[in-house]
Amino acid sequence: MRRPAFLGRSAGLVVACMLAAACPPVPLRAAAPSELDLGSRSPWTRFLAEVFPEGIDQQLLERPHTIRDPGPDTANYPNSPNTIPRGAVYLETSPVLYTGGITNLQPPIYNTEFLLRLGLTDRVEFRLFSNGFTWQAAGLGNPETTGFSPLAFDTKIHFWEENREWFLPAVGFEAYILTPWGSPAFESGTEPSMTMLFRNTLPWWGLIAEYNVGLAADASRDGYVPIDIAQWAITKPITDDFEIFFHGFQNQSALPRVAFQTVLGGGFVWFPSDRLSIYGNWGAGTDRKGPPTTFQLGFASSY
Repeated sequence: MRRPAFLGRSAGLVVACMLAAACPPVPLRAAAPSELDLGSRSPWTRFLAEVFPEGIDQQLLERPHTIRDPGPDTANYPNSPNTIPRGAVYLETSPVLYTGGITNLQPPIYNTEFLLRLGLTDRVEFRLFSNGFTWQAAGLGNPETTGFSPLAFDTKIHFWEENREWFLPAVGFEAYILTPWGSPAFESGTEPSMTMLFRNTLPWWGLIAEYNVGLAADASRDGYVPIDIAQWAITKPITDDFEIFFHGFQNQSALPRVAFQTVLGGGFVWFPSDRLSIYGNWGAGTDRKGPPTTFQLGFASSY
């Protein structure tokens, strides 16, 4: 059975922070604590402005905080290159995430995943992800199993926004490590992953394309086995509060879930307010090594 893979120990966070420091903001003001952040009503935002005295995008500062931009990452298979503002907190959770059984590979699995996103700066996030409570049906010689899936430490960095005139995408970078911190039945060792994140506004019908490419690693008795991964989604806003998308992935979704191989599907995101979104999606494998069906229903809130 393919089990989720997560960022492991502090080494992953150190590398991510080094990458963040090595990439100068474009175009940002001089590296100094923002007066607006230092005077914020939020103690957490004031603390981050002191600890991470980095230049801030003035337009981002003046824009009211909303979960619409950036939207939830767990709504579809790829992740957005955009990060949440400094001091913001997103909690994304899916009470329903079902993955159908794959012949000779894995039995049906039910998860309650979550993703916690913390804005350290306006272009760096610290993230915690897990497939959460997990139920696995009996099969392949194993009994029915329940437990908690391992925890992942994750970092996302936003490099720059898109240039529509030259059709250059918005670009970000994400790195996570699967830890062995979960129920023994679902533990699969420490497994890293690095992914480049892109987004383009297409010139047709207001479509938005998000696509990720990267490498993950499967732990085995002979060491780590590298896996090339890719995810994509084409989104069409229907109204200011509702959008639909077509999405897919090759080998693994952007976050380490249990399904793998090539999966295609679609879904929706609804924004009842500026601080809440509700989403759902489905997918199906295109070959015998992919799940016959996946279904997800979740919501995200910002603070």
